[in-house]
Amino acid sequence: MPLSKYYKIAIPLLILVLISIWGILFFNKTLSTVADNKEEIKPFLDVFFESRGNVLLSGNIKDIEKYYDTANTYGKWALEHEMRRINYVKGWSEKRNLKFTEAQSIYRIKSIKVGEQSIWLYLVETMKMGYEYNVKPNIINYMGLGIRHSIQLVKVDGKWVIRRDWYYDPLDEDSAFIDISPADGIAPEISPANSTPAGDSQNKKKGNYDREGAVRYADTYAGAAWGSGNNYEYNKKYRDYNGVGGDCTNFASQVLHEGGGLKMDYVWNFNGRDSSTAWAQAPALFNYLIYNGKGRLIAQGTYTNMVKPSDTHPAGAIRELQKGDLICYEEKGEIVHFGVVTGFDSYGIPVVNTHTSDRYHVPFDLGWDKKVIYRFIHIND
Repeated sequence: MPLSKYYKIAIPLLILVLISIWGILFFNKTLSTVADNKEEIKPFLDVFFESRGNVLLSGNIKDIEKYYDTANTYGKWALEHEMRRINYVKGWSEKRNLKFTEAQSIYRIKSIKVGEQSIWLYLVETMKMGYEYNVKPNIINYMGLGIRHSIQLVKVDGKWVIRRDWYYDPLDEDSAFIDISPADGIAPEISPANSTPAGDSQNKKKGNYDREGAVRYADTYAGAAWGSGNNYEYNKKYRDYNGVGGDCTNFASQVLHEGGGLKMDYVWNFNGRDSSTAWAQAPALFNYLIYNGKGRLIAQGTYTNMVKPSDTHPAGAIRELQKGDLICYEEKGEIVHFGVVTGFDSYGIPVVNTHTSDRYHVPFDLGWDKKVIYRFIHIND
């Protein structure tokens, strides 16, 4: 073989080998850098999430101020978000005549990007909260939340602090209203002596709709929320609509079909890759259920309207909900969210499971504004 032809073959091969070696070394260095930074920031994150839970109980925002870069505008905004969250939870618990007894979180880092001046983290927080009603002390109700964070950490004076923390919050952010405030207190007609909902005794009856199966599915696939199964993951069989409009309606449809046994049809379906409008969009699912007879609208109104007795609902519309029923959330005239009724707490208040803001057995109005309109939907057996 002529020497020139040999060089034409050998030089590209040599370049390819050198590029491969550089790539392997760079990849290994990147892995090492990420691992080193994970170990460095883990003590900070451990203390931060523990303190953040404690502040929800104490209400003292000063206990977490030191974890934020308050010299930066974004850091101030992140801290202000926590303050709004704490104030909302405090106000809601006072109006509902209860107190939170614990708030504990674990977190899992999903991805990490190391820059010259900061670290970006995408992590999932799984939170367990306990609460008891003042009129029924020593009966602890437990609920779970799943929160996905995008956090930017920076070093200030040699210490890590939070400059940005973006997350969709099950305790505060489910609202189109700027100054979110909880509805006025629990109605006295919801008697603690009668905490078993009227329809609960019927839940064991199995007809066209399997209520217990619906609840089992909702509990298994409640996502990142404490209490859920499936290793805190959604059902991989279905598309995840987080980031493209939200996954709450998709989840409600899964519960009705996979858990409750309702059959798909040409209007309401998932084809293995995508879903129909009625399957995944909240207004369309509401119309589908009501107008084809699979569901019945019990009542609609504000929180106060739904819990107080009326001529149509002598014990309050809230008393007519059963496990496996759905709750619609309407803001400014638009249906924006669905929750699945998965049980009732010690005071008889319906608790729900949801996606997007992942919830497990959370009181149905927690995180929502006093102006929200609720639509209670009974799924026909």
